[in-house]
Amino acid sequence: MFRPTARKMASAASSVVKADVAIVGAGAWGMNTAYQLKRRDPSLNVVVYEMAPGLGYGSSGYSTGFLRAYYSFDETMHLALDGINAYHNWGEYTGLGPAAEAKFTPTGALWMLGKPQAENVAMVARLAKFGVEAQVMDADAVQAKWPVLDTTPYPEFNPTTGELVEKDHGAFSAVHEVGCGHMDSNATLTDLKAVLAREGVQVHMNAKVTNFNLSADGSKVEGLSVAMGGATTEVQAPVVVNCAGPWFGKLNDTLPGQGHATPMASTTMLPTRIQVGHKHVEGSFLDLPFVADSWGNSGIYFMSRRQNSQLVFGSIAHRFESEIVDPDDYNTALDPDVKQDYLQCLFHRLPSLPQRGEVHGFSHMYTVNQDDVHPVIGESPVHGLYLAYGESGHGFKLSPAVGSVLAQKICGTKTDAWDTDYPLDFMNPGREPLHVVHKTHFA
Repeated sequence: MFRPTARKMASAASSVVKADVAIVGAGAWGMNTAYQLKRRDPSLNVVVYEMAPGLGYGSSGYSTGFLRAYYSFDETMHLALDGINAYHNWGEYTGLGPAAEAKFTPTGALWMLGKPQAENVAMVARLAKFGVEAQVMDADAVQAKWPVLDTTPYPEFNPTTGELVEKDHGAFSAVHEVGCGHMDSNATLTDLKAVLAREGVQVHMNAKVTNFNLSADGSKVEGLSVAMGGATTEVQAPVVVNCAGPWFGKLNDTLPGQGHATPMASTTMLPTRIQVGHKHVEGSFLDLPFVADSWGNSGIYFMSRRQNSQLVFGSIAHRFESEIVDPDDYNTALDPDVKQDYLQCLFHRLPSLPQRGEVHGFSHMYTVNQDDVHPVIGESPVHGLYLAYGESGHGFKLSPAVGSVLAQKICGTKTDAWDTDYPLDFMNPGREPLHVVHKTHFA
């Protein structure tokens, strides 16, 4: 069990500060972890360092904020549902009550993943084990509930000849998951920062962590170095948490014998460019659930945002999620060819969707685990250095529960209020890769 050192922060003028836990990254994982640590022990001196000038510049801020329970592994479903429980009760979880800016918006989800009916029936049974309402729907049921949806398979064409590739896709079958929905990710970050201020956690912006500092023999972490305010601050801390998202690898590479040459974890995580589009919609299009569409040769998701009359759409297929990037140098726009591919899939699935009006978009990053699209959460081979990255698109929805996992691992205790009882070592950095059939962020 980690015990606080009861040390105080040095004065602002000093180039050396002391803390019990230093966290890199003020995204959803970093700030939830800080909050969960303080819930266990209010005397802990926890500090958070964020290189951006404000909240929302990283993956958390660009998240669509969708929350769902549909996962390939019971353990991931368990973790996601614990996270969703916190979001459903956000005012209570944060202690902000009705003053919380973020609110849960229920939408439901339709999983049109091309799976046979028997697999969908089994998924509904798995969801029921966790208390999640869901049902299998055939094409008639889907079109009766959402008449704007077309349930024919998206066609595939030979890229050389342009001819249609004939395929027997079998009968249409989908899973309708009830109770899922979305949160505004940036409002959530604003709430978390307010919570940390209340709890006495300092969140430093424009504070770039340049390296981790180790003991002379390299066996344990002793702190980190931070560039801020035109100077370098040395932070002495026996526990450091790398929640830097796509920038995690650049930090790990500063460790002797670590980084990508000698991985900190047994799986490989890489920053991957993800592209998202959105367009104005009205009427029944705003009543649509979140739809994951790989029925045929599609590969997109789309979801309505009634609050701002938008239809948001992005990728669930590998062809859209394979561009490895430098997180400090990548194209933040929506590529014209990807935009066209998205729209072709979208207009097939929603044939009455008006084609007039501008389509806007952006690119940001997931930190994708190339081996099993699941994160690593736990202590690294360097004692006291904890890893929390490789989210692969799961990050926002899991974040309250991930904070609980890390805090339990660091402190060795649970709270008498909200916590996860998820098996803490399932996503341990040293684990063998999980076996997944399709390596997308919907695995």
